[in-house]
Amino acid sequence: MAFFQRPYLVFSILIYSMKKVLRYSAIFLLLLFIIIQFIPIDLPENNTDITADILQTEKASDEVKLILEKACYDCHSNQTVYPWYSKMAPVSWLVARDTRLGRDELNFSEWGELSKRKRVKILSNMVEEVEDKKMPLKIYTVVHRDAILTQHEIEILSSWIKSLTDKIM
Repeated sequence: MAFFQRPYLVFSILIYSMKKVLRYSAIFLLLLFIIIQFIPIDLPENNTDITADILQTEKASDEVKLILEKACYDCHSNQTVYPWYSKMAPVSWLVARDTRLGRDELNFSEWGELSKRKRVKILSNMVEEVEDKKMPLKIYTVVHRDAILTQHEIEILSSWIKSLTDKIM
């Protein structure tokens, strides 16, 4: 009974126990982080052949090229620039997944290989995604602040996409 009459003693025992749990948890998480670095990741490969790339096959101003390269090309081309953290798990898993999904949805590096119908459909989706600010993805722009499109850049891109659609049709 005397034990509970000294609340500071109970409190100090709890603090000691919590510190011990936190210390072991931190050690466990550190070891886990080190171990997962040995799980191989297969980042999508880049391709230096740009003959079918949209910027090679279609006329685009330097401004449009700059916008596409800074906000779209990392996920939607075979010219991805992989930063240092893209080789560290678990971030590497997310980068690999997002790049694969982005390229599957739209790959600017394979633009010249698409049918006219597919191009028009993609361009229509692009205008909608850019104007609704669904692209680039928020998770991408958190780290890549320069990829956030200004209203002026959205207007430039939308105008170019609409003129390209008219040209194709």
